[in-house]
Amino acid sequence: MVKLFHRIMRLMGYVPVKVKSRLVREIVLLEQENDWLLKEIAAAQDENGSLWDMLDEIKKSDIAEHTKNKLNLETFMDEIKDALTDEMMKDFKPVGEA
Repeated sequence: MVKLFHRIMRLMGYVPVKVKSRLVREIVLLEQENDWLLKEIAAAQDENGSLWDMLDEIKKSDIAEHTKNKLNLETFMDEIKDALTDEMMKDFKPVGEA
């Protein structure tokens, strides 16, 4: 008879006090875990943003270094071109007076 009563009460949505208190404890623990996970997500997003900023700085630095090296190489090539042109012009004799 007691089992029948419990089944009827359960069908109507009632639960024993022990089950209710266990479920309330579980809800509290899940809420605490949720808060902790939200904090972890915020920390991970902050770290992610910092890493992206660092990557942007590295990229800008690499571009600046590449541009500097390119300019140095172009200057060096121009100097070699001028030196070779001067050397080649030494061997030519003038054809006439200008």
